[in-house]
Amino acid sequence: MSSSPGGEEELRRLLAAYQQHQDQAEALMRQLNLTRLTAEGLERALSAVEALEKAEEGQEILVPIGSGSFIHGKLASKEKIVLNAGAGVSIEKTTAQAREILSARKAEVLEGSKKLNEALSRVDSEIQKIQAVMQEFEESQQPPGSTGFV
Repeated sequence: MSSSPGGEEELRRLLAAYQQHQDQAEALMRQLNLTRLTAEGLERALSAVEALEKAEEGQEILVPIGSGSFIHGKLASKEKIVLNAGAGVSIEKTTAQAREILSARKAEVLEGSKKLNEALSRVDSEIQKIQAVMQEFEESQQPPGSTGFV
């Protein structure tokens, strides 16, 4: 298989671009997984707030402590909820305010997820274009009548 030096250079450039796009796609997939987990956590928090609104003070409840584990407790007050504000800071809000804040956060996460999906689609499109060009290059390097198999 003889190929021109310019063709080999072009192939190396395409391979580098292909690898860069593959890396971008993997990073976007990791970010999408994180946004999915965040959205699920926010949905669980919203469900908990809604359940809290229906509960009675003094009612026995299960309190999540992480990793699918719970402790038994009694609801002292359903008027205030403590929310994570970020950077290790928590704020106390009414149930209605907490629901609004959690809903807004979830909407932001879902919007971010939508943008990540759009970016992933663009990267996938570029990968497909590079694959097509590489396929054409490979076919052009085959001797006439050759199948490319040894």
